[in-house]
Amino acid sequence: MVVVGFAFDALLGAGGVAVIVAGGIAVAMSIGSYLWSDRIALAMSHARPADPAHYQRLHNLVDGLCIGAGIPKPRVYVIDDPAPNAFATGRNPEHGAIAVTTGLLDRMDRIELEGVLAHELSHIKNYDVLVSTIAVVLAGVVALVADFALRFLWWGGPRHRNDSSEGKGPAAILGVVGLVVIVLAPIAAQLLQFAVSRRRESLADFSAVGITRYPPGLISALEKLRDDSSVVHSASRATAHLWIESPLDRRSGRGAWLNRMFDTHPPLEERIEALKEL
Repeated sequence: MVVVGFAFDALLGAGGVAVIVAGGIAVAMSIGSYLWSDRIALAMSHARPADPAHYQRLHNLVDGLCIGAGIPKPRVYVIDDPAPNAFATGRNPEHGAIAVTTGLLDRMDRIELEGVLAHELSHIKNYDVLVSTIAVVLAGVVALVADFALRFLWWGGPRHRNDSSEGKGPAAILGVVGLVVIVLAPIAAQLLQFAVSRRRESLADFSAVGITRYPPGLISALEKLRDDSSVVHSASRATAHLWIESPLDRRSGRGAWLNRMFDTHPPLEERIEALKEL
């Protein structure tokens, strides 16, 4: 964000104001994501609290896994959606939440469901949700600032500069460097987000096996997810990194190739093969 702020300043001649503004935006967005990311993710996914009486098996599994993992029990939610999937959210174990779809509850047996829940609890225990959420927010802020800068230049650029000095000397060099940074920064931020998300997914798989002590459970669950082509209706690219597998369409339909290109998860086959080696 600071680099983008300097690039913004080099292009617009804001006298350092752009750096301060960029830093302020980054801090504000990070604080906002830290405090309210769980509520936003649950609301966007249309999650509702899981009734302990109606979803007794779900709550029993979460209770047992939390004891094994040594973390407080998170809030448990259910999403009315036939696609099997689940995600965790919350800035730390004391403010964690797990949401599962009704499709996941219908299609997974007890051992498989235990593996999925252990994976999500691992995200909470390892603070993966906090790291990934901050990465997503900052990548989004970089993209917004860069887009604003390019639009500003497109519609005439800074008006206060002397036209005779435009394009000459060090100012011109700084302007070119700034333009390059503005163009490349969103791509770099997005790649960083993907790298963080993919590494955290692999870590959660191994951590889940450490909790359940039974790799075949999670392996079988991932195989079922691999063979299922349904997508979560309430999912979006903003929350895709939270789910145990990408909730977006990657096989057919409009935008499938784009979802594959910007996938936030390692291929399920790779994750399955890695677990089989344990």
